[in-house]
Amino acid sequence: MDSAPLLSAERVKAAAQTAGFDACGIAAAAPLHEEEWGFDTWLANGYQADMHYMEEHRDMRSDPRILVAGAKSVISLVVGYKPSRLMEGTARIAQYAYGEDYHTRLKHMLYHLIGLLREHYPDFEARPCVDTAPISDKQWAARAGVGWIGRNTLLVNPVVGSYCYVGELVTPSPADHYDTPLADRCGNCRACVDACPNHALTQKPGTGIPLLDARRCASYHTIENRAERLPKTLHRSGYAFGCDCCQVVCPVNRTAAVRYTLTDERKSQLESLANADATTFKRITKHTALNRIRHAQWLRNIDDTKE
Repeated sequence: MDSAPLLSAERVKAAAQTAGFDACGIAAAAPLHEEEWGFDTWLANGYQADMHYMEEHRDMRSDPRILVAGAKSVISLVVGYKPSRLMEGTARIAQYAYGEDYHTRLKHMLYHLIGLLREHYPDFEARPCVDTAPISDKQWAARAGVGWIGRNTLLVNPVVGSYCYVGELVTPSPADHYDTPLADRCGNCRACVDACPNHALTQKPGTGIPLLDARRCASYHTIENRAERLPKTLHRSGYAFGCDCCQVVCPVNRTAAVRYTLTDERKSQLESLANADATTFKRITKHTALNRIRHAQWLRNIDDTKE
C-alpha cells in the first residue's frame, strides 16, 4: 500500500502505553523459519492432538504478508494478568481466566491504539489479532523483543513474566526502527519442565526450541478435549480448567508485577463453581475465557479431579 505512512517506533510505543499495554515491540514482516519456530516438527510429532485447526493455514501462520497483503510491520503488544492472589479449592482455574475474556479486552485495546495512531497518521491501517487469527503470536512477540520463549513454551516478559496476553497489529506501514529479539534468560533453569505433572514439555532435538505435547497437557485436556472422559493417566493437580503448574514455579513469575485484583466477591464466585448448576455456571462464566467449555465439560473435569 503506497499510502501507508512511515511509523515512528517511539510514537507507536508511547501510544501503546497510553492504551494500557505493558510492552510493545515492532518487527519487520518477514516469514518465520522452522529453525526459530519448530512448528513443522510440532505438527509432525502429533503434538497438536485433536486441534486439527492448527494444521490449517500453515503458510499464513509463518508469513503475516499472506494474512495482510502488503504487510510491512508486526506490532506486538503485551498485557499482564498476574492476580493479586489465587483462588482456593479442589476445582481450580488457570489464572488467565479469572477476569473478563482477554479476547474482548485486548481487541478493545488494539482498536483504541489504532485510533491513537490515526491521530498522527490518518491513513494508518492495521489488522488487530488476538489469539484466534492464524498468526504465531508468541513467536512474533519474541521477534519484536517484548520477551523470549521460555522452556514452558510461553512468552516470558521481563516485567509481567509469562502471565501475559499477547496481541498484534499487522500493518502495511513500515517503521523507522525495528526491535531486536531479547536473549533467552532461562539459562539452565528447568523448573517448569520438572513441575509439569504429565511431562508435556519437551524440545526440538538438536535445537533446544521448546515444544509442548498437547496430548500430555492438562490444560489441553480440560479445555480443548471434547471426549466424554479424560485420560485416566492424566494428572490435573486440582485444576478443572487449564493448568498453571509450569508457571507458578517460574522464578520470573514469582517477582512479576501484579496486574489483576482478585476481589473477595470474584474469588467467592470462582470457588462456588465447584458446586454450580448449568444456569449458575453460564452466568458466572459469561464474558470470560471460561465460556470456552460447556457445563458438561466442567462437570467431567470436576469429576475427574476427585480421585
